[in-house]
Amino acid sequence: MRKPYLKALFHFSRKERAGILLLLALIVLTSRLPHWWAHFHRTAVADTIGFYNALQALEALQADSVEVATTYAHTSQPTLFYFDPNTLSAAGWQQLGISARTAATIARYLEKGGRFRQATDLQRIYGLTPVLCRQLQPYVRIVREERGMRAPDSARHFERRYNSYTYRKDSSAYHPKPSPHIIDINAADTSAWQSLPGIGPGFARRIVAFRDKLGGFYDIMQVSECYGLPDSTFKKIQPFLQNGNSSLKKLDLNLTDEKSLAAHPYIRYKLARLIVQYRSAHGGFRHVEELRQLPLVDEIIYRKIEHYIVITF
Repeated sequence: MRKPYLKALFHFSRKERAGILLLLALIVLTSRLPHWWAHFHRTAVADTIGFYNALQALEALQADSVEVATTYAHTSQPTLFYFDPNTLSAAGWQQLGISARTAATIARYLEKGGRFRQATDLQRIYGLTPVLCRQLQPYVRIVREERGMRAPDSARHFERRYNSYTYRKDSSAYHPKPSPHIIDINAADTSAWQSLPGIGPGFARRIVAFRDKLGGFYDIMQVSECYGLPDSTFKKIQPFLQNGNSSLKKLDLNLTDEKSLAAHPYIRYKLARLIVQYRSAHGGFRHVEELRQLPLVDEIIYRKIEHYIVITF
């Protein structure tokens, strides 16, 4: 008698089976409805970052205005005259409108054997504004040294500092390093980097490896970010660097996997994980600016990585 009872208990009519199937379909539909709604109806996010950036720009503008006003309040009107930057005294530099601190810097440079060889060398003076530099260049008159004249000891010492030597295994003598020349930061190989002052094989390999991981340099200042490169060495090689028209290697935010994103020096592991989680939750990125919504992306990070990312649909 037990089997017929159980059989009758689990026996459903055709209408009852149809009702059960309809109920199950409604349960599945209602469980997925919030996800579909969030995907097709995204909530607009308040642009707090834009307001913060605008506030920072306003504060920086006010600070610059105060600094300029203070500078002009304590600086007399410059007197322009023809001069030789290699023999001009500190007082003469100040008459040209250069501050006492910058004039002292120039004096130390000349004492150590430094030389101005052409008018454009004024651009290398730290603390000299571009506007004043353009005003002074037409008045530069450099007296050329006659051939056969012996250079001062300080000048010869200065030349030796920048004429480094390398040792060859097949010879017992040291051979001078070739004179540095301007190189393209995106096309130069390790040999070209080693021709610059202060750059040996180790730094040359490190700079090239850093460039390859980035996908190319978009600015000369990125070279200074190479691990272990001293600021003093970068200042020596900066006049010999130029940025060509080489294209950068870019990463697709919607197609690149987490491991490849994490290998980029400006993204790393934590940000790569957040990027993958965001695109999984929102069905991918639609605009590059959506990166600003991630917690680890501030204005500095965004300005760095925006050159290396792209979105394809």
